[in-house]
Amino acid sequence: MNPERDIAPHATGRLPDSVMRALIAAELDRIRQVLEDMGLQLCGDPEVVRSHMNVLQSIDEICQRHENLARTLRAPDMVSEANAITLETLRLRLQGDILERLAERTVAGDPAAGAACHDI
Repeated sequence: MNPERDIAPHATGRLPDSVMRALIAAELDRIRQVLEDMGLQLCGDPEVVRSHMNVLQSIDEICQRHENLARTLRAPDMVSEANAITLETLRLRLQGDILERLAERTVAGDPAAGAACHDI
């Protein structure tokens, strides 16, 4: 990391979580766009499509994951937005992870006890 560009020593005040989430979501959108462009270029070659259809479908699924995660990060209620994720495998995995974390929070000495929480 370039010490002249390091944010921490120069930061004054606090950046709201919603702003940081929006910045991360924007990066996910940029990654998604690059992947979509790559997929479109690859789909322009019928031989590539014939030979690598499974890989092209994986690229599309990754793009959908990025889109859903970015939308979830931007949402004021991320848990509700996670329940509305359109990619079923991602929605079910996140729902399971959310429930698992809720179960862990009943244990004494929870490391997230002082963290900002999101209503369920």
